[in-house]
Amino acid sequence: MNPSPPPATTQAVLETLEGLYRTQPTNLPAIAEAGLHAQRLGMEEAWRGAFDHTTDLLRRIIAVGHAEAAIEAELMIYKAFVKAVEDEDHYEQAFARWREPMAALGRRHARPLAPGARDTRKIAFVFHSGTVLGHTEVLLRLLEKLDRTRFEARVFTVSISTPEFNQRVARIGIALETFPEVAGAPHTGMVERMKWLRDRIDALGYACAVWVSLPIAATFLFAMRVAPVQIFWSLKHHPVRLPEIDGYITYGSWGEREKTFHGQVWQVAPVPLALDPKVVTPGARAEIRAKYPHRILLGSLAREEKIDSRPFLEAVATILEHNPDAGYLWTGRNFHPGIAAFFAERGLAQRAHFVGWVDTAVYAAALDLFLETFPFGCGITGYQALAAGVPLVSCLEENTVFGMQYWSDVMERGASRATVSRELLDQYPVLCARNPTEYVEIVDRMLGDSAFREAWRERESAYFEDEIRNIARYSERFFDTIAAIAARKAGA
Repeated sequence: MNPSPPPATTQAVLETLEGLYRTQPTNLPAIAEAGLHAQRLGMEEAWRGAFDHTTDLLRRIIAVGHAEAAIEAELMIYKAFVKAVEDEDHYEQAFARWREPMAALGRRHARPLAPGARDTRKIAFVFHSGTVLGHTEVLLRLLEKLDRTRFEARVFTVSISTPEFNQRVARIGIALETFPEVAGAPHTGMVERMKWLRDRIDALGYACAVWVSLPIAATFLFAMRVAPVQIFWSLKHHPVRLPEIDGYITYGSWGEREKTFHGQVWQVAPVPLALDPKVVTPGARAEIRAKYPHRILLGSLAREEKIDSRPFLEAVATILEHNPDAGYLWTGRNFHPGIAAFFAERGLAQRAHFVGWVDTAVYAAALDLFLETFPFGCGITGYQALAAGVPLVSCLEENTVFGMQYWSDVMERGASRATVSRELLDQYPVLCARNPTEYVEIVDRMLGDSAFREAWRERESAYFEDEIRNIARYSERFFDTIAAIAARKAGA
């Protein structure tokens, strides 16, 4: 279990920011770091002020044409101010601050692509960083079922590439290319790495480049154009768009074909979130449970930004108050003092445990019930709970385990969120609440009614097994969507 560091005080954060503004006003990394501390302590005004200050610095960097520094600054701002709030409108408003000038800077590095016909069946998947995260797992799942008689795929990473990522890609027999680092040589900047990517795609004759999800650096890279057909594939929010992007693909439920975000039409390709179950021994499960004194163990395994949702945290706190023999585990790459402070203020500090960045398949198996976050859901980790026979409670939002599968169907049958009935939701194989109040009621019943809980455990386990059996359909639709975009561009 990761130790919980003492949270910084609000006064210390304010003094740090004031000192930086006064003596180091161009120290973007330090201001961004202090701004992130402010956000996690609930200091909205200080956080917004730091956000404004750093984005002003980014625009000034772009204005003087320092591409390398601009790309690096975008990454720091993204980590401190954008991903801290999992909200579609927040992402859009954030990237709108620098999207157009960043694209203009990228165009200054454009050059004509190599002449000659390209094979539209050859697809390059481009990662900012080669690390095993949720979007990595989704792409690997799709590539596992790739129809190789129709398409050829290759994976590229622009910045880092970890051994685990490399092994996972190699295991499914897909070619992987990373920037050729030279031992002892100085670190090569992102601009040169992007030019290397463009040259390799040219040399290999690939027609399509698909950027995989993470929005940072994508605006600059696509503005300089690295392939004849450029596609942005988002598994989360939708703040990236520019004329050089030829197609946009997003997640959605099976009944959807298109979605519109901020005036831009995106093609829908549902994504597979069910991974092959990991064998978790009874001993491993018992070892985790022995760390906590609670008869019932609830948990949410997600990034701290997803858990830091006030409606969700209010629901969890109410559940713990209703069920005094229950404890709650929450995860994150970093300790979040705001989440800890929330539980402390409710008198629940001894029952809500931060466990750090753990093996989620093992921890999911140790739970009695998985509490999916909302409005932005847990995705793969929720399915890991289902794989272990641990029931999950979802919520009626587009980005939850339930919504990713059934949102469009429910809206069509229910006419609107306000008119969706409990009877309608109960026809689906994932247990879903209509709102936070009902979420609490359902969890209370799951904990108090063993027959109800077992019935849903069986239904959700069967749903998971069905998903595992039918992964190929996701891959077929995804690659058909890419092919359609390429064909449309060719015919334009």
